[in-house]
Amino acid sequence: MKLAIVVSHPIQHFCPQYASLAKHPDLQVKVFFASALGHKKYVDESFKQEISWDNLRLDEFDHQFLNEERVLPADAGLDAPELDEALAMFAPDVVVVYGYFQKYSRRAYRWARRNRVKLGYISDSELRQQRSAVKELLKYPYLRYYFSHIDFFLTVGDANESFYRHYGVRDSKIVRMHFPIDRIFYDQCFPEREKLNRELRARFGLSDTDLVCSVVGKLLPSKNQHDIIAAMKDLEDQGVITHLFVLGSGEHKEFLLERAKSLKRSRAIFPGFVRPEELPAYYAASDIYVHPPSRERHSLAISEAIYMGCPVIISDRCGSYGEEDDVQDNKNGYVFRCGDVSDLKEKMLLLINGPKKRKMFGEYSHSIAVRYQNSAHGGFIKSLLEKIK
Repeated sequence: MKLAIVVSHPIQHFCPQYASLAKHPDLQVKVFFASALGHKKYVDESFKQEISWDNLRLDEFDHQFLNEERVLPADAGLDAPELDEALAMFAPDVVVVYGYFQKYSRRAYRWARRNRVKLGYISDSELRQQRSAVKELLKYPYLRYYFSHIDFFLTVGDANESFYRHYGVRDSKIVRMHFPIDRIFYDQCFPEREKLNRELRARFGLSDTDLVCSVVGKLLPSKNQHDIIAAMKDLEDQGVITHLFVLGSGEHKEFLLERAKSLKRSRAIFPGFVRPEELPAYYAASDIYVHPPSRERHSLAISEAIYMGCPVIISDRCGSYGEEDDVQDNKNGYVFRCGDVSDLKEKMLLLINGPKKRKMFGEYSHSIAVRYQNSAHGGFIKSLLEKIK
């Protein structure tokens, strides 16, 4: 089967998945990029620094950069008129598109319909964020119509599937893919987690017995890292000392640094922007991974953290929890009410005071992460082929 994947630009956790799919005996894969964003350096306004990714594995799968391999913003206006000709030359049996808001995605959608080629769809959309009633009223009929012409949906989690069902997608069109990470790299890091833990704690002056949490993400108001610091302050007032790695950069950093001054014995450590290849060490050094944002679809950081065996606490606005998702309540983590510092603190205490539970949750995290990554890196293909046939 010839599979065309149409995506805005090389995305660091999807490219390793394409490399895995390219090895599948029943697939001939080609990826079409509209922008060289990430492959070539660009300035990320949220991170406030220049970025490029080193783990894209572009040499491991067939791909084509359109728009003369220029770095173009991956916004709603992104397009590549030459995509139609490029798809015609490849002559795929199936086209998979990412989302619908970019002109580029809609162009691929129209091409597949016009040429009667099977059409697949990927997004990490969910319904847990607060939304405008007016916006939803306008969006609902449009998405029901748009989705009705798509043959199958490759889904990343429970909340993602609920989103599609809300807009009329039948279960017969749903194929659970799960959210991919760089599986090869994390397979190398996981056996080294004890060594990574010792080395990182020593680097920051933390002992083996210190209780360490971490959070990964841009430092923005919606990411709510300040709620973790507030919970740590409440814990400190009760005599419970914790430490936190706040990984990332952004406009909210000065505010968070100011909040961290309220801590006397506990520490909030700000290593800044951390490259993907350095993240496993921070997960390995974390007794608990905490993710508190008010807006978060399906978090890459959570998928990586559970692969490294972290128990997880996340807000109920995240798209990463469910019975068959990255965070399963009271199995490998807890879900707290977004913005409720007291609830977050209580969930943290359950794990702080329960070392056996932390170990059990962490082992379960890794076990489901392995299963989910097996699916994301090719295991879902059998189900996909059956639906296409």
